[in-house]
Amino acid sequence: QIRIEEKVRLIGYYDNEEEAATDYARAVFKYKGQGALGRARERRALGKVREQNSIIIDLTGVPQQSPIPKSEGRIKEGASKYTGVTFNKKMNKWQAQIRIEGKVRFIGSSENEEEAAVDYARAVFKYKGQGALGKAR
Repeated sequence: QIRIEEKVRLIGYYDNEEEAATDYARAVFKYKGQGALGRARERRALGKVREQNSIIIDLTGVPQQSPIPKSEGRIKEGASKYTGVTFNKKMNKWQAQIRIEGKVRFIGSSENEEEAAVDYARAVFKYKGQGALGKAR
């Protein structure tokens, strides 16, 4: 598939990945020009770098922890009442993230706000230790 003027167009069906990639490159060149191929390669490379830097946190073997509530003054209307938890409107789920060594790491998403908060607390325990849990509460 290729997007041309905001419409998705089917290029074809292929028996292997190489044939599909070749025809896709031809279509990009035909409809978007030579520069688009370079930009597409750059976007793909940037996506791989983001994927490597955005590690999904593995909480296997980390004991259950109680959620870390936000202090009352920090709770905004419609926001989570727990630290490290936000609502993702696109996915319609609560998600937990943690900052480790200056980078935001995705922990997971959940239908339930409290489950996401528990996962955040477990990640804090794993990466920042028991003392960090005490300070946060």
